[in-house]
Amino acid sequence: MITIGKCPYRVSLLGGSSDLDWFVKEKGFGACLGFSLNHYSYSVINILPANAKKGILEYSTREIYSSINDIVHPIVREALIEINKSRFIELKTFGFASGGSGLGGSSSFVISLLSSLYAAFEIKINAKQIIEKACFIEINKLKKPIGKQDQYLCANKGINSFTFLDNNKVKENYLSKNMLTTLRRLANDFYLIPTHKTRNADTVLSNIRSNPKSLDQILEIRSIASKFLSFEDDRDSNIEELFHNSMRDSWEIKKSMSNVMTKTLSEQYEEIKKLIPNNWIRLIGAGRGGYFLVSTKLQKDQINKFSNQKCIKGIFKATISDEGLSILRV
Repeated sequence: MITIGKCPYRVSLLGGSSDLDWFVKEKGFGACLGFSLNHYSYSVINILPANAKKGILEYSTREIYSSINDIVHPIVREALIEINKSRFIELKTFGFASGGSGLGGSSSFVISLLSSLYAAFEIKINAKQIIEKACFIEINKLKKPIGKQDQYLCANKGINSFTFLDNNKVKENYLSKNMLTTLRRLANDFYLIPTHKTRNADTVLSNIRSNPKSLDQILEIRSIASKFLSFEDDRDSNIEELFHNSMRDSWEIKKSMSNVMTKTLSEQYEEIKKLIPNNWIRLIGAGRGGYFLVSTKLQKDQINKFSNQKCIKGIFKATISDEGLSILRV
């Protein structure tokens, strides 16, 4: 039997960077608001016969392994160590975006991989446990300078908000029905634009931590997110106004942070602003590449008329996923 783990990518809206492990430990908590994206990582697992002497791993390259500890891919190696089964596997992975793309690609991948492995070996585990094991592998085992927002936003369907506490606990924040309805309506205006730049997100995040100004900047970002999440006025127009203001204010802070923007990205950002009438544009993820997220009232057919422009080549609608983490068996 073939087992397929499927996990969405994510789009972070507010609170980004305040989930970082070091910030949460120093300042007590972080917060995030975002949604799972209708694009996915897939991990396809076939357990090989008991007499197999080697396993086969195909991702961006191909590995044949005879010992788990010799596996080059760090996430695959640690996931198999976590599963702790002696049988060899055949693994094939497929995905829309890689780690470092700004869409939570690394976390989406590790969650899809773990879910397919647990299902293939018939180990009972729930989604929350898979998310936490993904966090443990990335943060504790592989020492990535990240937080938990990617794993939680990727694996949970739709729009979500979480608070990350310094006791390693995660609290799901309540979003009123009117707030969710308004955010879903506003998300219909969201598009993602590839920067066509590659970057090492871990390096960017490490540089953010080493910059003495970062702490105060992240505190401001957290404050903006907290103010929006605690907003009690359920009028659609007021939620919309505060959301757009929060996105703009948060981006102005993020844009000024060290190593977020480059000269080339700044030029692309300005070109997009001239071409597409918008509420706001921001670079999502750690910075220095990935995708711009833009909120615009332009319809898809209007955007298609000038989609050959270099600055927006590859633009697509940022549609919310209502699936979340899932398992398929064939």
